[in-house]
Amino acid sequence: MKFIDKIFSPLRGKNNNRKYQDLSKESQRVEFRPPSELLLFSRDIAGEQIQKHMEILNDCRWIRADYTYPSFDDMCFIYTNNVFSVIIDIQDETDKSYLPEEYIRRQLYVCNMNNIIPCKFPVVVPNPTEPDFSLIKQKHNGWNLFHTQTNKEIIPEHISTTEKIKMSEWELRNFAIKYTIKYLQSLKMKVCSYQDTLEVDPQIWFEDSNGKKCWLLVRSEVDKKVKKPEKLNEIIRRCFKNEGYLASMTFSAVNDNPKDKNIYRLGNIQIDFQGIEKIHSVL
Repeated sequence: MKFIDKIFSPLRGKNNNRKYQDLSKESQRVEFRPPSELLLFSRDIAGEQIQKHMEILNDCRWIRADYTYPSFDDMCFIYTNNVFSVIIDIQDETDKSYLPEEYIRRQLYVCNMNNIIPCKFPVVVPNPTEPDFSLIKQKHNGWNLFHTQTNKEIIPEHISTTEKIKMSEWELRNFAIKYTIKYLQSLKMKVCSYQDTLEVDPQIWFEDSNGKKCWLLVRSEVDKKVKKPEKLNEIIRRCFKNEGYLASMTFSAVNDNPKDKNIYRLGNIQIDFQGIEKIHSVL
């Protein structure tokens, strides 16, 4: 599996032209780390190492492997019914960490709200201010994951669980966004960027069939019809120069017990998706 080539596109030098653009002004309200070359290179190391272990296990897959921002982490994956959030912890050879404190707080807050295990992946970078990319390496062998708050080592297969765990609001939003992206791609639309931070709108920017850049809100509900966002007028005012759309979908659980309406991680879901609706036209 050429995972890195497909998802991470690893950096091989300073001439690598990798661009990320956040098109939502509202993102400035959320703390995030700009995607520096060092961060992206270190992230590629983490992705490769985690992927090697994931391939050994069953029921282990990525939830978000591509880099998006604003975000509360750098990547996340699920094994059995546990979700693991991973942030890259760049350290020098004296064990000094360059991980911003506000980024740690952000990850812990979102993980606590959504029943996610917060992890750090330490990467050793001699002289981080002027790094030699050939010397960068993970700090430990194995998963190299440590609990962000307690610093205890985390080995996913040692804490696996088959207990039913409900999908959180963030997980449902992330799932809805991925579903919508696949829908846009099926229509040959170019997806420019996306993000799954709950506090930030819009979720997706894409180019329509005429090459015009458009924004797209993604909303979902469980067993009820989706209503237009309460702050829709505010969103339109911020993004009025581009045409806007709304993607809405209703999720329904498919459980052995018909009375159980909860949607569980790795469970079966029925989706009612009606495509995208235009909610703003440029005059």
